[in-house]
Amino acid sequence: MSNAQIKSKERVEKFAEVFTAQREVEAMCNLIPDEMYEPRTTYLEPTCGEGIFLLEILRRKFKRCKSRKDYSTAINSIYGMDIQADNVKITIENIISLCEEYFKPSKADIETINNHIIMCDSLKIMMLLNALQGDEK
Repeated sequence: MSNAQIKSKERVEKFAEVFTAQREVEAMCNLIPDEMYEPRTTYLEPTCGEGIFLLEILRRKFKRCKSRKDYSTAINSIYGMDIQADNVKITIENIISLCEEYFKPSKADIETINNHIIMCDSLKIMMLLNALQGDEK
């Protein structure tokens, strides 16, 4: 995973893409109560970039896993979106690599990761959901 906070000036201008440093991610995750890192607790990262928040969340979830099933439950509980295809690909690769540090991911685990990390414009999805609920803001 790169330590750079930007990939290019163009991506910052067009997509407001700026990456969060690991120390800030850890500091923010430290503010969340430990029990929120149970394998079954669901997390959605609507602008996942290269997955730095998802990776930190998974590390903390994996430390609480007691069985192979717990690891699969943890994987099933995270979701990420990004508008950039390269970020989605990198996030998927990063999550699989992290899993390999703890256990051998099954084909089903890898399929779950591929299905849970998607390329989309999360802002448009949020606006659509708001419109469907009658909130046009």
